[in-house]
Parts: sequence; structure tokens; C-alpha cells
Amino acid sequence: PLTSISGYAEIIASGLARPDDVRGFAGKIHKESGRLLSLIGDIIKLSQLDENISNEDFVKVDCSMVAKEVAEDLRSNAQKHNVTINTDVHPVTIMGNRNQIYELIYNLCDNAIRYNRPNGTVTIMTGKDKDDRAYITVSDTGIGIPEKHQKRVFERFYRVDKSRSKETGGTGLGLAIVKHIAERHGGTVTLKSGEGGSTFTVEF
Repeated sequence: PLTSISGYAEIIASGLARPDDVRGFAGKIHKESGRLLSLIGDIIKLSQLDENISNEDFVKVDCSMVAKEVAEDLRSNAQKHNVTINTDVHPVTIMGNRNQIYELIYNLCDNAIRYNRPNGTVTIMTGKDKDDRAYITVSDTGIGIPEKHQKRVFERFYRVDKSRSKETGGTGLGLAIVKHIAERHGGTVTLKSGEGGSTFTVEF
């Protein structure tokens, strides 16, 4: 983003930009500034998680309530992308950091919206599996992730489709943050994906 910002600003400052182009360049600078802020924010979050702060701040967290909050907060953004966000949640409590669980669900849902199809859906589910493990699942009807990329999507800055990630404003750090938060809570995150969409499941 910084390269784009610097380039457009230089053209304007040098006087080479036509008056009719200045507004368009300013819009691009604004968009790239937003991407840069998102990138910096995600890097800070990962740095904080890397510090491996103790679990003394863990409290009882009802994942279903957090899931509902995320769905409500992202509903407007989903509508802009012509995507419907649904919840199918059952009360389930874990010991954890509520803000981080919110961040985990938010990042999964944000990705599911970004890489969905028009008129697609995103569904958040919470509950307990047959082994009495708490789980959070986020499913979408999106473009899917090719099998050769599935093992690497949790790596920092790894992107399946770089051009689409840039267009949607992704930083390439969202899933790395999800994995970090899951591990800090003693959990695991798995992915199932195909042409019909992707499902991410976090188990605690």
C-alpha cells in the first residue's frame, strides 16, 4: 500500500496529474491508506499474541453470544457484498479472553464475506461435539480454497489469490491471527474446502 500511496502522491505533487485525475488519485490514496492501517493493526495484534501473555485474564466466555455479536457487527458489511450472514448457535462456555474470541470469529467471518459469491451465505455455528469439545464453525458458499493451498493458508502473509486479496483489502494475516488465538486457548483450527465453499472449525 505504501508504494501506491507514495506513487500517486508524487504524481500529484509534481504537477503531472491533470485536474480531472486528482480526485481519482486521492481516492486511491485513501483506499491504500485504509489497507495500510489494516496491515499495521494486524501486525500489532500478532506481535501481542507472540508475547504469549499468561492466561490469568481468562474468564468464562459464552461463544454463542460472541458469535451473535460478530454477526450483527458484520451484517452491514455483508449486505454491501450481497452476502447473507446467519447464526445457528447453541450456548457453550469456555475459559478464555473474550476480545480474542471475538477477533477469531470476526476474522473468519470477514474472510468468508470477502471471498464469497454474490447472493452467498455465511453461517456461524457454536456448540459441543460428540466428545464434549466446544467448537466454533464458520461456513461459506464462496469460491473455495484449492487443496494445494489449504495447508498454507494459516501462514503469515500467505495469499491464495494475491490479486483478489488486494482488491478485497485483505492483509494476509487474518487466518494467522485465528490460528494464534486458537492455540493460545488450547484449541485447534481445521479447514474443509471445495467448489461449494469453505468451512473453518475451531475446537477447544
